[in-house]
Amino acid sequence: MDIHFITNCEIEPEVDCLIIPAWENEVHVAINSSLIAVEDQTSLNLINDRGNMSGKDLFYLPTPMSAYRGILILGLGKKEGDLSHKFRNATGKAVGLLQKYKKHHLLLELEHTPDLQTRHFVAALNLAQYEHTAFKTKASETVKVDNLCVHICPSKEITIEQGKANRAQTFTECANFARDLGNAPGNALTPKILADKARELAKVTESEIEVLGEKEMKKLGMGALLSVSAGSSEEAQLITLKHTHPSANKTVAIVGKGVTFDSGGISLKPGKGMQEMKYDMCGAAAVLGAFKAICECNAAINVICVVPSSENLVNGEATKPGDIVTAYNGKTVEIYNTDAEGRLLLCDAMAYTAETHKPDIMVDVATLTGACIVALGHEMSAIITEDEDLKSELIEAGSQVHERLWPLPINDDYKALLKGNDADLCNIGPAYAGTVTAACFLSNFTGDTRWAHLDIAGTAWGMKGCSYINENLASGFGTRLLAKWLMNISE
Repeated sequence: MDIHFITNCEIEPEVDCLIIPAWENEVHVAINSSLIAVEDQTSLNLINDRGNMSGKDLFYLPTPMSAYRGILILGLGKKEGDLSHKFRNATGKAVGLLQKYKKHHLLLELEHTPDLQTRHFVAALNLAQYEHTAFKTKASETVKVDNLCVHICPSKEITIEQGKANRAQTFTECANFARDLGNAPGNALTPKILADKARELAKVTESEIEVLGEKEMKKLGMGALLSVSAGSSEEAQLITLKHTHPSANKTVAIVGKGVTFDSGGISLKPGKGMQEMKYDMCGAAAVLGAFKAICECNAAINVICVVPSSENLVNGEATKPGDIVTAYNGKTVEIYNTDAEGRLLLCDAMAYTAETHKPDIMVDVATLTGACIVALGHEMSAIITEDEDLKSELIEAGSQVHERLWPLPINDDYKALLKGNDADLCNIGPAYAGTVTAACFLSNFTGDTRWAHLDIAGTAWGMKGCSYINENLASGFGTRLLAKWLMNISE
C-alpha cells in the first residue's frame, strides 16, 4: 500500500473514498473543518441533509457526482479511554464497508483530529484486510486498499508522520507473514518446511542461518527436544537466524515454540478441536515475523531468532509418561505428561542459545498452556519474569501496538513444584498455577541471561477485542510487540 501525506487541499482524481474520523457529537465540527467544506459543497450538503449523526458508529454515503464518489464518517464513540485503540477498532469495522463498495484509494482527513495518528489507521487497515486463501481453489475477488493519502494539520511534521506510518505498514505486513505461517495446516508446514521458510527469509533479509537436524542435536545432548519428535516420522529442526548491525550495542535472542502439530503424544488430547493444534507453532511464527521486521528496518541491534520445531505425534517410539531425558545443560527431566511438550523444545533451545550466543537478553514466546486461557482469556497474554525492568519494557511495547501483556508471578515456592521424583525436574506441576509452573520449568535453562517468558496461548488465535483481527484465524500476536520492543532498544 502506497502511503503519502498532503497539507494542501489538492485532491487526487483517483481518490474514491474520503474518510473522516469523528468523536461522538463532533461529526459536524469534523465535517466543516475537512476538505469537503473547501472542495465539495454538493457532498457537504448531502451529508448535512441526512440529519443528526452522532459519531457513535460508521456512516457511509455514496456520492457518485462528487470528487470522492464516497464518504465514510468513521464514528469513534466517546472521547475517553484508549483513543488509539478506538481509532484502530473503528478502522477495522470500516474495512467491511470499503470492501463492499470496492474502495481502494482512500483520503484520510485528520486535520480536525490532531490527537489521532495515521500509524494506527494503517495498522488496523492492513491487519483487517488480511485473508488466508492459499488453499482455496477460487481466487479472492476482494478489492483491497492499495493507496492511502493523508491530509494532516499543518502543524504536524510530515516526515515524522510518514516514517511512523511506513513502520506501521512494515510491522503489520510482517505480522501477516506470521499469520500465513500460523494458518498453514500441519501437512503443509512440517518442521522441515518451516526450516525452508526460514532459509527463504534469511535469503531475502541477507541474514545468517543455521539449521540443526536430529543427528547434530543428539551429539549436542538435546534429549528434551528430541523426546518430543520421537513419535513422529518428521525430523525435528533447530533453526537459528542472525541479524547483525555495526552500530549495535546489544544482542537479544527471541525464541519461539515451533510445534507444527500437537496431538499431545501418548497423553493424547481430546479429538474435539484438535485441528486447531496447527496453531501450536504461533510462537515460532511471531519471532520469525519480528525478525523480518527488524531486518527490513535495519535496526541497530543484534538479534538471534531461534525456533525449535517438531511435531508431537504417537507411534511405537514415542516418549512415554515416566520416561527420563537429559537436557542440553545436563539437567534430567522426568516426563509426567507428553502434552507438556513445548517447554521440552524450548528448554534445550534456550540453554543452547544462552551458552552459544551469549545474548544480553532472551525472550521466549509460546502457545504454552491452556491455563493461560483460563487466567486471561483471549484478550491478553501472560508475561513472567523476575526482571522488573524487562517486564516494564515489554508491557510498554505491547501497549503501544495493543498486544497487551499481564504479569504473573514467579518465585521459589512455585519453582519447588517442578522437582522430579526420580530426576532433577518433572515437566509438569500440580493441577493449578499451570502457566506459572511452566515458566518456572523454563527458568532452569536460562543461565545468567536476563529473560522473560510470554505465554500467548489465548491470543495466538481466537483473539478477541480487536475488530481488525479475524477470530477464526491466527492473529500474529507477538510480532509487532517484539518488533516494537526491539526497535525501542535499538533507538
